Amino acid sequence: MQNQEIAIFSVSKTITQRISNVLLERKSAIPVYEYCYFEVLEKARQLVQSGTKILISRGGTAALLRSNLHIPVVEIAHDLHGIYRILHEARTKSQKIAAVGFPQFCNVLRHYQSMTGNEFKICQVYNHNDIENVVKNLADNDYQLVIGGLTVAEMAKKYGLKVVMGDTDNISIEQALDVAASMLEYITGESTKLAMSWSALNESREGIMFLDQSGEIININAPGFSLFKCNVGDRIFKKEAFKGIFASIINELDIKEHMLEIDGDTVLLSMKHYSNKHGYYTIITGIRAEQAAWNASRSIKKGDNKGFLTTYSFSDIIGSSPAMEAVISRAKIYATHDLPVNIQGDTGTGKELFAQSIHHASSRSAEPFIAINCAAIPETLLESELFGYAEGAFTNARRGGKPGIFEMAMNGTVFIDEISEAPLIVQIKLLRILQEKKFSRVGGDTLINANFRLITASNKDLCAQVDAGEFRQDLWYRINILELRLPALKERIGDVMMLITYLLSKLEKKINFTDEAITFLNNYNWPGNIRELQAVIFRLVVLHNSRVVDVSALKEFFYFQSSEGLSANKIELPNDEVGLLKRQEQKLIRSVIKQTKGDRAKAGVILGISPTTLWRKMKEYGVEEL
Repeated sequence: MQNQEIAIFSVSKTITQRISNVLLERKSAIPVYEYCYFEVLEKARQLVQSGTKILISRGGTAALLRSNLHIPVVEIAHDLHGIYRILHEARTKSQKIAAVGFPQFCNVLRHYQSMTGNEFKICQVYNHNDIENVVKNLADNDYQLVIGGLTVAEMAKKYGLKVVMGDTDNISIEQALDVAASMLEYITGESTKLAMSWSALNESREGIMFLDQSGEIININAPGFSLFKCNVGDRIFKKEAFKGIFASIINELDIKEHMLEIDGDTVLLSMKHYSNKHGYYTIITGIRAEQAAWNASRSIKKGDNKGFLTTYSFSDIIGSSPAMEAVISRAKIYATHDLPVNIQGDTGTGKELFAQSIHHASSRSAEPFIAINCAAIPETLLESELFGYAEGAFTNARRGGKPGIFEMAMNGTVFIDEISEAPLIVQIKLLRILQEKKFSRVGGDTLINANFRLITASNKDLCAQVDAGEFRQDLWYRINILELRLPALKERIGDVMMLITYLLSKLEKKINFTDEAITFLNNYNWPGNIRELQAVIFRLVVLHNSRVVDVSALKEFFYFQSSEGLSANKIELPNDEVGLLKRQEQKLIRSVIKQTKGDRAKAGVILGISPTTLWRKMKEYGVEEL
């Protein structure tokens, strides 16, 4: 019975006979096929479909097979002894000889010439379509004999030339057979390992699927078919159920825990990206939520689990200025210690970015990260958001009550932003939970154990608030054990253009700045820090029509040029003009709030500032919410 896993394609009757003799001596039943150029590919595809794993051939046939098939092709090498034989035969028939062949054959011919000084013409071709033109040209130049393979022989006959078919040595045939046998052994071993691995993956309770860099599903295990409702070849970006993670796939952001609803099933999934020199691929794993060993206190509304994810790590922080390198180095040290961290920094300096990075690098990185902004939540709701509430605690309270941030973040990290805005009643309860590691829900009578790492942040001077009696001193001592002060953008010498380059690359835009514009950007005080810079660049991309930006064009996109920001550019304004600017700002805010019907989030986007900054400016200017 023939071994169909390896097959040989011969290029002449002479070589077919030599191969058959070698196989007979080796007692090997590998099939040998002799086809013309136009038939070999179709036959090879039939063999591959029936289970052939390796092909052996030589010259142009090997090149043809290699470029059209996905299986290995072992080439029978041309040897000097074979070259000697065919040239000796050719000299007995003609003195004007030309050899026509593919690169590997021609390289051996040139080597033979350099060793022997034997003169003959060498014509190198790269595909079979070139052979006829070459042979015709040789006939037109009075060549009488050509050396080559099957196609060369056919063309020689067509144009009345003699031909000597290429020969090969038994040793070269045996070497090719040995290489093919070793290769088959390796492929078989790897296939066995792959089959074992895939069997194990199919036995997993988790659904597992693999995506290539275009988002196409290239493999999926058995549980994955039923869990994800996907098949090999599907495009993940055409699956509406996965819409919530599209941005993470595109931006190559890993996900530790995320809940999706797929055809009525709640699925808890994670995602990891891997890269190599050929590109990157993505592995998504998932399990039905009811199968996961989740603590009931971590239950959240479907689709409302953003607090459980960390989007950023230290590698996402853009900047190489001494000020940034120093604060990153200190933050990495803080990440290794399970103590409260208090982050001080102006609006837009990246306080949550650092909080997430500290959590991501800590021993709690596999646990939830939940952020809450005290300034964005009404005082009447803040307490219940932090601590939860018991059933019947107030009118319209949810049946069974509702867990708060500290319950949902069990064993993880709680990030309280703008803690300076927390009312005193909330400050007292925060102090108690930090001291006793226990708390109770609003309206509840049961103590709940707390296990979390606390990170707080504020853009106000909490020490000054303590002196003013606006913030509890004992709470200040509890949260300010590890202090991290973030530099303002104006202190980060050299980082502005690096940040602009990063923002433009994310937007896939190319903009050049004149030297004067770069000087303006580097010298500007950036009172809004990164948020202001981002808003300016976004406006620039949308509204500026030229690829070159000068100072005059750039200044048009600074909607909120406070006296602090403008002073960096050596512009001094009289007091009455500063007042005019503030009145214009007040008028603009009132107009946008009216336009958005009181939606601070939308208004902030239009104005290019954060909702928190907008809220402060509304309080400062007495602008009422609708």
